[in-house]
Amino acid sequence: MADTLAVSLASILNQIDNKYEVVVVDDGSKDSSLEILLDLSKKDERLRVIPLIRDSRRKLGETRNVSIRAARGKYVVLHIDADDIWEPYIDSYIRIYHEIEKRLDIEDFMLSGRQIQMVTKKLMIENPYHNIYYGEDRLLWSRLAVLGKLVSLEHKVFRERIALKSVNKKLKKMITSQCSALNVSFTYSPAPLITLKQYVYRIFSNSDWGFKLSFLNLIFLIPCFINGTFLQSRRFTNLSIWDYRKLTMIDLLELEEKTKLQFGVLNLNNDERNIYIRRK
Repeated sequence: MADTLAVSLASILNQIDNKYEVVVVDDGSKDSSLEILLDLSKKDERLRVIPLIRDSRRKLGETRNVSIRAARGKYVVLHIDADDIWEPYIDSYIRIYHEIEKRLDIEDFMLSGRQIQMVTKKLMIENPYHNIYYGEDRLLWSRLAVLGKLVSLEHKVFRERIALKSVNKKLKKMITSQCSALNVSFTYSPAPLITLKQYVYRIFSNSDWGFKLSFLNLIFLIPCFINGTFLQSRRFTNLSIWDYRKLTMIDLLELEEKTKLQFGVLNLNNDERNIYIRRK
């Protein structure tokens, strides 16, 4: 990710102060990523770099766990990828977490937004990511929903993904991620045939996948179904069968109205309210 790393990190570091740290795990990269990271960390003490020797047994889920265990704060913000540029709303997302924490009098929960999550380190140590390449986040959200530890928030996306310049890289990333997602779906599903029917429906319905994604899923669906259902060791975990995001969604405007007498209005300016509050 050498091409996008510095730009991505700058978009984060430019909007946070010294009460934050940014932990970056380099999982045995073969380009100049590590050199870039080490150079940036010399210039900015908020940036902590953890270089690892590549181990094929360690997938993305466990690499994420490495960063969480290394974090020094009570809370962690998860997980900012090296090809993302972030608008200046990370701090306000963190303030919303603490507003919910205070107004609902809850602790040790995850606030799941769009491409950004915040959670206590303690909860993540007790419920680490599964050691898989893709789908580790969805398995975690579902598990936390079952435990009553997930609060979901619908808001405007405030990050932009940097487009890969290489067509080969784009294709490889799309194929690898979709194959992994399909395998995980069938390996962890308590009812693989139902999962298969759901995929078929999404492929042939007017879903948000688009033609390319639907076509890829169609090609790899049956091989991944056979692999995930019959060739892989079946893995079982606490999963929410229904749409856990809808079941755990919070309405900030409603929360504000119910708690205004005790806590006042939410600590958000007008721009931030336009990002986070859905008006009916």
